[in-house]
Amino acid sequence: MDSASNAHPIGIIGNDEFGPAIAERIAACHVSALYAALPGSPAAIYSDHLQPVSPEARGSMSECPIVLVAIEDTETFRALLTGRSAAAPGFSLQSASVLVDLGARTPRELDALLELIQAHGVSLTDAALIGGPEAAVDGRAKVLLGGNDESAVEIAQSVVSLLGHVERTGPLGSAHAAAALMGYIEAAHAVAREEAMALGAACGLTPDMIARVLSERAPPHGMNVVQLARRADLARRIARDRNIGADIIDLAAEKQARANRENR
Repeated sequence: MDSASNAHPIGIIGNDEFGPAIAERIAACHVSALYAALPGSPAAIYSDHLQPVSPEARGSMSECPIVLVAIEDTETFRALLTGRSAAAPGFSLQSASVLVDLGARTPRELDALLELIQAHGVSLTDAALIGGPEAAVDGRAKVLLGGNDESAVEIAQSVVSLLGHVERTGPLGSAHAAAALMGYIEAAHAVAREEAMALGAACGLTPDMIARVLSERAPPHGMNVVQLARRADLARRIARDRNIGADIIDLAAEKQARANRENR
């Protein structure tokens, strides 16, 4: 951050473990920060550069030209924006401020929230931290960042870059959407691995052997799509033979069959 952007403190509001992690990292970079801990937030480690926002300090958050909000629940965030939240007494919308939403919202939800604050001259960007609170504290997180207003995105980037490497994803909502896709793939991998472990055990493979086989994430050299499909179909038949659930492979087979019917 340049000296101009550091003339006022950075505001952070949170109700989970990401809030204090973000606040402590920004303070560790010798940037003044104010943290409003909502119910559910772990305690932050305060310092000369990081101060709490409390009822006794009402209005202090209004000094912050940019506020990072780590609130996953949309209704809680909406209450904050509409002034119905008593949990963050120092927060108020002000002209020319930028909000960075670090929650988990659909593009439509973000558009609706943007409508609430545009009349106040407030810009909204969305960001997602990949790597967890620990990575943010160490400044090694991957930060996905989206937004419609280029100047607001640049301001947001100047701050969230303190948390790690920033990758711009596109318009408002794109950062949360990209993070959701990553979670979608990881969840599918986790379920597929669990099913594969059970299937391998049913076929007499030892846990060590299964682990070695499953550690090969890339297809064997020279194996084409047809071969992969045949192997997947074999796994499905083995699962049926052993009466073992294989939801992932069943779904893949059903989608492939549907695609084949539509292409005829």
